[in-house]
This record gives sequence, C-alpha cells and structure tokens, in this order.
Amino acid sequence: MATMRLGAADARLARRFRGIAPVAAGAVVLTFAVVVFVAAGDAAPSEQQTSEWKQDFFEFDMNKDSLIDAQEVRANFHGELDPRELHKFFIDVDKDNTGTLTLQEYIDYAVTLTNFG
Repeated sequence: MATMRLGAADARLARRFRGIAPVAAGAVVLTFAVVVFVAAGDAAPSEQQTSEWKQDFFEFDMNKDSLIDAQEVRANFHGELDPRELHKFFIDVDKDNTGTLTLQEYIDYAVTLTNFG
C-alpha cells in the first residue's frame, strides 16, 4: 500500500480529503483521497466506487488536463506533505514514469487499497 506520512496536518485538512485518517497525535496517513468500504467477497469495484475515484481524481486535477502532477497534490494539501513521501508516492503510483498520474493509474492504485488488487 502506498501511503504518505504527514507532519502536522490539522483536523480541517483531514476532513477535506476523505483519504486522510488520523493515526497518532499530530500525524496522519494520506491514502490519496480513497476511502472505500468493501464487503467480504467483492470481486471488483462497483460502478459507484469507480465513480467516486473518478470524482476524487478530477478534484485533484486543478488545471483540468486529465493528469495529476506533484504540484497539484502539494497545492491540494497546502504544502503539508513531506517532499520525500510525495516523491515515493509518485514512484509507486506513476507506472509509466511520466511524472504525472493518469486516471487509470489512480484507479489501479485505488484498487490496491481495497482488497481487490
């Protein structure tokens, strides 16, 4: 699972992005805005889950070029991300090594967080 540890992200920021869950006082883990409850035995994501992932992706895509880059992720988190963790996230998720995430790369990543992958 690709996650990013944040330093001092506040509760307001955590509520803004569904994928941030508190893990300890003063720390949160970023799962890139993906929170999905999966019933035991589900074999594939539902249309609703895929639709939610698409919505999350397009919310992060600030310049509407159908790609997410590190600057867009940083901007969405107002600079609260450790640059090393952001870099590792892109290495893990950016499968074509373009420096940007496509919708398919994002969905593939989301699937790995939900017991489908």
